[in-house]
Parts: sequence; C-alpha cells; structure tokens
Amino acid sequence: MSNQNMSIWSQVEKTAPEATKSAKVDGQNITSISGQHMIKRATEIFGPVGIGWGWSVIEERFDEGPEVLNDKGLSLGRIQSHTVRIKLWFMQDDKRGEIEQYGCTKAVYKSSYGMSVDAEAPKKSLTDAIKKGLAMLGFSADIFLGLYDDQDYVAERKAEAALEQAENKEDEAERQRLERLDWLKAALETMAGAVTMNELNKLHATYVRSASRRNEEKFVKRLAMAFEERKAQFEQKEAA
Repeated sequence: MSNQNMSIWSQVEKTAPEATKSAKVDGQNITSISGQHMIKRATEIFGPVGIGWGWSVIEERFDEGPEVLNDKGLSLGRIQSHTVRIKLWFMQDDKRGEIEQYGCTKAVYKSSYGMSVDAEAPKKSLTDAIKKGLAMLGFSADIFLGLYDDQDYVAERKAEAALEQAENKEDEAERQRLERLDWLKAALETMAGAVTMNELNKLHATYVRSASRRNEEKFVKRLAMAFEERKAQFEQKEAA
C-alpha cells in the first residue's frame, strides 16, 4: 500500500541539476526549478498535456497593494499583484486526480527605476501554479524539501546525471571512483590536521554524512578509524 501511494513521488522526486538555477527572491537565496522541465517530467509520467494531465483556470485577478510615494511625498501609484487559481488534473490507473493551487506574481512594483510593470505576470502566475500543483505530487521534491541547499546532495545529483548522460558509462564510473578516492584522501588529511576536538567532531560528522549518502560503507569505516586515531592523539596530549 505504501509503495503504491508513493509510486508517482518516487519517480519524480529527484531534479536534474541542469534544470535548476540559483535565484534571489525577496533577499533570500533559493534554488529555482524550470517550469518547462517540470511540465516535461509530468508528460513523461502521465502523457501529453490535455490527454494525460492538464489544468483549467478557476479564478484570475489583480490585487492592489499599498501606495508608493517618492522622496517628495508624491504618489507613484499602487503596487499590484496578479493571482491565478487553477485546477490541475491527472490520470492514474484510469482514475482522475485533481489538485487546486494558486500562483502569484508581482505585476506592478517599485524598482530602482521607479514603478515597473511586468506584462508577463499572468503567464508567470500560471507557471507558478502549475509548478506548485505538480510539487504536491512529488515533482522536484528534493528542491522543495531543501535538499538542494546541501552541497553534498547537489554533487551527488550531478554525478548521477553525468553517469546517465555519459557515452561510455564504464569510463565515467571509473573517473568518479577515482575522484571519490581523492575526496577521501583529502578528508583524512583534513581530519589529521584538526587542532581541537570540537573541530574534529564537526569534520567527522560532515564527511560521514557525505559518505553515508553515497552508501560508501568502507569510507565510513576509514573515517571512523581516522577519527579514533586523532582523538587518541588529543587524549595523549592532555594526559601529558
């Protein structure tokens, strides 16, 4: 039952690194996902838009916000946002599923040039709503769960993508194996150079998390040995 319930999610939760980009929204650094990529993935799972899945617009509106004044107190106009509510539908095992979601975009806003108008606000709101609807099914869940904030996870996804796209998979697998051995060597050297027990604990935890994510049990054991060796050195120093 559990596996069946997660059948869509497990197929679409991982995002191709090339479909992402870093963006800054309202002062926050985020990972943005291509709407077209999510639509392509949905088409791979459900079929063409309009046949296996799609959406209809239930509501669309422009909402006025606060008035914007210039340095002299004169009105420049009011901020406006565009909102759309859609019903996203999809077919699974001859059953129709439906999800309602909202998409919002700044349509009129204050910028460094004064008041700016985004003529593509309706299109952006629709894309936003579609992405949010698909996200509820698990599409690009790794981004929405914050996994793309972890550089180890991003490196792992890039490695997986490189292997999938490589013409010679054996050569690429060997290249990645040697690269990971170099990573282990550097990790061991860094742990050996730790100057405090607190630093050693943090380094060990970080490296073990990276190795565990890749199921590198031998690496985990070697890191544990290095940890114990350096820990013993600290204890001997304190005893002396």
